[in-house]
Amino acid sequence: MHGMPIGMGRKHVPRILLTIALAGLAPLLRAEVLDLATAESLALGADPSVESLRSRQAALNELGVAAGQLPDPMLKIGVMSLPTDSFQLGQEPMTQVAVGVVQRFPRGDTRELRAEQFSERATALDESARDLELRIILSVREEFLEVLKQRRLAGINREAEAAFTDLEEITRDYYATGRARQQDVLQAAVELAKVRELAQRIAEEEDRARARLATWIGDDAWRPLDGYWPTIAEPVPLEAEKNNLANHPRLRALHQEVVAADTAVELAEQAYKPEFSIDLAYGGRGGTNADGSSRADLLSVMVMMDVPIFTGNRQDRMLAASVAESAAAALSRDDVYRRMRSEVDLHNRTLTRQRQRRALFEDSLLPEARFNAEAAFQAYQAALEDMTTLMRARITEFDLQLDYVRLLAESLKTQARLLYLEGGES
Repeated sequence: MHGMPIGMGRKHVPRILLTIALAGLAPLLRAEVLDLATAESLALGADPSVESLRSRQAALNELGVAAGQLPDPMLKIGVMSLPTDSFQLGQEPMTQVAVGVVQRFPRGDTRELRAEQFSERATALDESARDLELRIILSVREEFLEVLKQRRLAGINREAEAAFTDLEEITRDYYATGRARQQDVLQAAVELAKVRELAQRIAEEEDRARARLATWIGDDAWRPLDGYWPTIAEPVPLEAEKNNLANHPRLRALHQEVVAADTAVELAEQAYKPEFSIDLAYGGRGGTNADGSSRADLLSVMVMMDVPIFTGNRQDRMLAASVAESAAAALSRDDVYRRMRSEVDLHNRTLTRQRQRRALFEDSLLPEARFNAEAAFQAYQAALEDMTTLMRARITEFDLQLDYVRLLAESLKTQARLLYLEGGES
């Protein structure tokens, strides 16, 4: 039991049995560990929004096939020129029992253009689904890194708590022997309390980050992490990323919307063309002619078309509206492109600065802070420095370690954002 010495007469598990037990549990423990790749896979498998877009895409593809077909023919059945005095079918030579078919042919290339427009919008949804997958991956990476950052901060803070606990004990011992002042004891206690309060804040931030991660992967967000910083691929050079930006799924989706809007303009132009219909009818007549012969049946064929003459308040308005919608779609795409180029610039510059700061931490700040803290502790033990100097050195060391972990997490997030803008998952 923790905190109790192993006394005579108490049984304990031999080390070999404990080692075997831990070895048997190790695979189970490892199975519970959550890494970034697993989190990404869980998020993509559980999110319904991508499947929703895919279903809408399938619907548009089906509508495109339907839109390319001719309208269903209309069947006509009726009686023509029936005499009202007797209602006899054979009384008058003009009386017919008519059966006919009417087939309508839409204006110009309307059918082809409508089918094309549905296909273009389906392609836009496919690109939007791809962009959504990339945005989900980015969100999972950001939240996973945030959780991992809080775990790393908690580890450093535990080290700080252990160090300040030892320092408080040493200061109390020195105070008991007259080597330290009472204020030194109080200062050590205050710094230890501050470290413990920080532990609570770190735990709170971790809970918030896990809750946000749970939005994407559910209860798996509360699994333990493996503790290692994940490997995220290096982004491509700045100019290459800018040149390839037009191929990003988000911009390709917007471009397809522009293409669909241009097709809508062509559709509006078809309204200036006439629409044709063919009316084919067969009329059966009863009775006989004056010479006693049977009356001949009649076949009728008619071609009808409308004539778009008064276009000022209909066709012209529809065309103007379509042109305006096309212009709006193009401007929206260009605006997103401009903002994404700006984000590429910003994140590249940010990553460069972050890496410069990382080098400064690794080459100078952390080693010098560690050396300064050790020197201050030795000087304090030798009664050459006071408690304030030692505390300042220890606080500076742990603060720099905390800042370094935050910097590492933010630099990896910046890499993830650049990979999203690059349109990749690595």
